[in-house]
Amino acid sequence: MREPPLNANDLFYRHLRAVMYACGFIGVFVISVPVVYILRLPPSVELGFFALLFGLCHVANYPILRLRWRLWFPGRGGMTPYAAMCITALLFGSFGIPLILLADLLT
Repeated sequence: MREPPLNANDLFYRHLRAVMYACGFIGVFVISVPVVYILRLPPSVELGFFALLFGLCHVANYPILRLRWRLWFPGRGGMTPYAAMCITALLFGSFGIPLILLADLLT
């Protein structure tokens, strides 16, 4: 028998660590990027720091990406539309936007 789809409440209850990693990266990103610009670091140090953030973005969001892969597609689990919206918004906020900004800052 297949288990019922994961709802948003269960998402945060069962997978809190993955959610906290993604939210933690948002906090690190929001605090550190303005601090780098305020300190007016040399360009090479600034570039190295942004490259480090770029890598941290992938590491911090890997658990939520893996959870999305496991639950999103049919036959691998299931989730309610609200849980899907929560995961999508979390990924957009913690992976999509910072990834675009960091790629822009690095180029």
